[in-house]
Amino acid sequence: MKKLMVWGYSAQSLDELAKRKVPKVSLGEVGISEEFNPKKTHPDFDFPWSWFVKGQEIPPMPEKVYVCLKKARGVTFDFLPYGYNFFIMSARFLEFIKKYGFDHDFGMSKAIIVNTKGELLTNEVYYLVRIVAWEIEDEIVYPDLALDEDDFSLEAYTNSDKDILLSSNRNYSGAFMVSENLKGKLLEKFSLPFLYSLEEWKELNNLDFYWD
Repeated sequence: MKKLMVWGYSAQSLDELAKRKVPKVSLGEVGISEEFNPKKTHPDFDFPWSWFVKGQEIPPMPEKVYVCLKKARGVTFDFLPYGYNFFIMSARFLEFIKKYGFDHDFGMSKAIIVNTKGELLTNEVYYLVRIVAWEIEDEIVYPDLALDEDDFSLEAYTNSDKDILLSSNRNYSGAFMVSENLKGKLLEKFSLPFLYSLEEWKELNNLDFYWD
């Protein structure tokens, strides 16, 4: 079995995000629209393809969307989770995770990343990638998970050949589960202050502790 780590942004990472000028989705710094409107750069994320329920047909995503970043002079991230069901990710990042096992295809739009004036912030290709949680194959073993299946775990493993997986546990939505064997390659290829053991992830997402 391969031991897994978490690659993602914790509830207590806002200071680190600000330091590295990574847009903070939870504070409304990222807006997504089908057509850019300078008078409404951060509309409600309410499109036929942006919400879906189990048992019903999922609408196709548009060919492209506009991702507007507030107070940004450039793009400073390889990926960002958006809500529970989407990732904004670079083509370079997507190519990397596919190489190591990410094989989900639930819909994708090209993402045009702009500032609030509609000016292009990067020429690098980005995508908005959709995730359908109930279609994630259960390939992760949580040996110490509490009786509540949605609780945080202190350890996770996989027998899969993949080195990058998604978890169906809601406490790891918006993050990637990564084999410890891949840590060196990740640190070599990406600027990663957001790579954690499961013990660290639990502590950094303990909101009761955070607000004490």
